[in-house]
Amino acid sequence: MAVRHEVENLIRRGNMFYWRPRVPAAFVQCRPGSRLSLSLHCSDHRRAQIIGRTLNTKLAELKLHSKKAMSKQQLQKLFEHERDKELERLDDINMMARRNGRGGDVVEMELDLEAGWACQLVAKFGSRVELTLETGCAGLTYLLNKDVPQTHIDAIRANYRAELAIARSPGFEDGIRRLIYNFEIDDTVANRQRAMSKVFEGRAAALLDITERHELVDKGQSEFTGGGRALAPTTDVKAADTPTCGSDPSPTPRVTEPPSASALTAAPKNPEVACLDLTPRSATSKQATSNASDAEQRVVAVSDFEQECDKLIANMGKEWTAETARDAKALVRMFQSVLAEHGVEHSGQIEQYHIGLLRQHFNDIPIDWGRSSRMRVMSAPELRAKGQDMRRTAEASGTKAKVGLAAATIRKHLGNLSHFLKHLKGHGFEIESWTFEGIRPRKPKAGDIRQQQYKPKPQDIVPIFSSPVYCGSRDHLRGKRRQPGKHVFHDSLYFLPILFTYLGPRRREFAGLHVNDIAKDDDGYVILLRTNSIRRLKTTQSQRLLPLPDELVRLGFIDYVQAIRRLGYEALFPDLFSNKTDNDPGNRFYDTFVPVMQGALGEKMWGRAIHALRHGMADTLKQAGVPTEVIDDISGRLSEGSETNTRYTNPAGLPLMRDALKHYPVITSDIERKPLQLLPWIENKQPPPWAREGKK
Repeated sequence: MAVRHEVENLIRRGNMFYWRPRVPAAFVQCRPGSRLSLSLHCSDHRRAQIIGRTLNTKLAELKLHSKKAMSKQQLQKLFEHERDKELERLDDINMMARRNGRGGDVVEMELDLEAGWACQLVAKFGSRVELTLETGCAGLTYLLNKDVPQTHIDAIRANYRAELAIARSPGFEDGIRRLIYNFEIDDTVANRQRAMSKVFEGRAAALLDITERHELVDKGQSEFTGGGRALAPTTDVKAADTPTCGSDPSPTPRVTEPPSASALTAAPKNPEVACLDLTPRSATSKQATSNASDAEQRVVAVSDFEQECDKLIANMGKEWTAETARDAKALVRMFQSVLAEHGVEHSGQIEQYHIGLLRQHFNDIPIDWGRSSRMRVMSAPELRAKGQDMRRTAEASGTKAKVGLAAATIRKHLGNLSHFLKHLKGHGFEIESWTFEGIRPRKPKAGDIRQQQYKPKPQDIVPIFSSPVYCGSRDHLRGKRRQPGKHVFHDSLYFLPILFTYLGPRRREFAGLHVNDIAKDDDGYVILLRTNSIRRLKTTQSQRLLPLPDELVRLGFIDYVQAIRRLGYEALFPDLFSNKTDNDPGNRFYDTFVPVMQGALGEKMWGRAIHALRHGMADTLKQAGVPTEVIDDISGRLSEGSETNTRYTNPAGLPLMRDALKHYPVITSDIERKPLQLLPWIENKQPPPWAREGKK
């Protein structure tokens, strides 16, 4: 038993002293009320007192000095860094404009000024509220007070919206974190906001500094500099006396209007690259050309591909799940690295050869690169070197190296690459014609696909229901749950394997059930599979009604649902959700259930363990003579090849499904019903003991 000592935070367990302080509330990354626990490896009480007091002093210093505000000197250095970086990039763009004979064009200067004022709005107002720049808007009042011409408001609005969109993107905040880390600034919300404002302020200062960069331009031709140019008429804009709209933008690449070289100002990381943004050009600054071939082709910098990918994801909307969007972003990052390795600076330089290089790159990288936070930040050469090391190690040990992506994964990545390149081409960026012919792995034949997944028979699954989860376990903790004992807890680990066996759903469909997704009709209880506040469904046909197996009712599932509802949970299986991250409940269930399966099945364990239950249910029903169309309706698939099934008829109804599911034998009859016992931390509404901060 631990005994407190006279020194604060010092306790003694047996003959050994421990330092066990409460984590200060100032450490926001730690759970409130949590404690440190450090063994001093010391049994002498005098020595333990000295160490304990020293540690208490260190903790107090950390508590007092862990959140220092950004100093004015740091702010100034950050501002100058961003301004100088932007000036270098703009000088390069200006040289490109001169090369194309537009060095003295007033439009080039006005494009810089419009983008500069857009950045200034983001710096002043932040990124939380969007400015409309309409009558009564605080942003419009600010611009008019700065003598910005009304005829350029539309163009500034377009630039501002693009800047705001990028500022709100997840990748931008990561960039701010890296920036303040490089400047040795504490990572706090306030410091990130200050840094964001200074980044935009620096860009704005560079863009608005036109004296030397546009010395060849006749300033009298522009309304910005006191002159006047014949422009298309625009609607009169008047500033209200009191501002009614605010904004809180953050930094992003600026939008550009005409297709000129100096319009290539999307704020790439590489100052030598010029690129355009995608926002439509304002009618006031858009200039027609007599011949389409005379217009210069736009390009986007390789360093800005992630920002373009964010726009693609936004365009796809609900057509893409969060997982699909994440996969697309990972592919774009990988493509960026391969292009940078071979000196490609913008989209106009991408050739078919580079797509081939990416395809070969897939063969030489570790299979699990996406799961490792360390490998995700590696460059393309570093990843291939890691793969080579893994191959050498495997050869030395006589094992197979986990290197080289699977054919299905490569097909998925090339599909995402096709989406991304079409996105760039569709927005007018220069992209050479490409093809995946000769590099895309062939799609498996139907006969091969049938043999890819093991389809467990009912007797193969029976041993799972003799595991300690159903017969009695030692405790509710993960490891002890697999050890024999006297406790039977009712949670996802108890009910979901039975549901997967009898109904064959997709993993996330049932792991993400809402308490209101269990209902009752005249013939019994039903499961409503629909999009809810917890998760989406994969396809339209995934939306369906399923009968609840009688075995679930016998084993107390309805009592469990009512208990979870009374406790105020929305999720039917709250043990699968973390209070720290938006985790996938299906993945969490996989992590806890697969070890249980392994312990029950031993050497008979099959691959893709949980998904195989879905195949096993379908196969068992088919062998019993159930029509495949009915099996597909139960599984949430759409049988193709029949006009009657796809167009003229609705999915199978509940009576037909109940009759079909009777053909699956009852294999859980040996499970004895136990009194309802929830997990202790679920019953007490405490955070899950397994929760941890998400990996970046």
